[in-house]
Amino acid sequence: MKRFVLFLLKFIIVLGLAYGAYHALFWFLWQSEICPDAYDHAYQKALLLQYQALAEEGREPEVIVFGSSYVPFGIDVSVMEEELDRPVQILGIEAGIGIPVLVDILHETAKPGDTIVYMLGKSNWYNEDFMVISAALESDKERLAHYWSLREGTLDGYRNKMIWRKLYALFAGDLVEIVRSGISSNKQVYSLDSFDEKGNMTVLREGTLIGTEVSPTDTLCFEDMELETMDMLNEFAFWCEEQNITFVIAYSMTIDGSLIETEKELAQYHEQMTDYMNADILGVPQDYFLPVEYFYNHTAHLNSEGAAAYSEILSEKLLEYEGIR
Repeated sequence: MKRFVLFLLKFIIVLGLAYGAYHALFWFLWQSEICPDAYDHAYQKALLLQYQALAEEGREPEVIVFGSSYVPFGIDVSVMEEELDRPVQILGIEAGIGIPVLVDILHETAKPGDTIVYMLGKSNWYNEDFMVISAALESDKERLAHYWSLREGTLDGYRNKMIWRKLYALFAGDLVEIVRSGISSNKQVYSLDSFDEKGNMTVLREGTLIGTEVSPTDTLCFEDMELETMDMLNEFAFWCEEQNITFVIAYSMTIDGSLIETEKELAQYHEQMTDYMNADILGVPQDYFLPVEYFYNHTAHLNSEGAAAYSEILSEKLLEYEGIR
């Protein structure tokens, strides 16, 4: 009996030490200031640059365009700033970030006088990748802890994944990049170096990497929209009104000739969107149709020339909405 009690005590002590070591390792990797960053060059980290730019104390009211990956691929900040004669800021990296995270950031950083434009596309994802966002905020422990506090309980289910992913990034990430650069010398579009602090994709995106044969195979219908996201945006619209912030919606880019919907069906879609949303919508879907030659590596990603063209359209619609033109 005494042996069993002794064994049980040793087992409990070992278990306690293992549990403590596990949490100490997680703390060291993700919460301490002394552990090296593993995602310094990850393109998702551009989210932190955007976050910091919006949170800058004393910044002037500006036009903020947010949404999924079609925002950084589709907006040329310099074009919009020239057209609008106002500072412009992008908030958005990829669909995996999730729209709720971007809305949380805007709740924290938007100020009276801002004009916020949500680019409405098919990637209106309500879900988010907790690991991706944690990696994006990795170097700013305060903002990282704030994000975790907003997703109370989620961290517990991700600790194992986050430990192993960061260990892999720390010890194998550089080797993988050396191999990649040895295979191809092409500049990576998906890199932190591709973004500036305004969220602008500064990397030159030339040509069209998708098929240029266009036929009506894609759809644009209200039933495909994620209503959770739309409802959250409706609540956000009320909040903006209370804060003296202008909030409007713009349709994202579409390849001209790619939709199966008729003009009548597109008008019905626009009417459904207008009826459902609390925010005003700038123009109609057809206003944002662009030739396939303006698209880059995805049907929602524009090349540099296309981004300039879309930015001119959006600026014009915004000026018309404000009664300036």
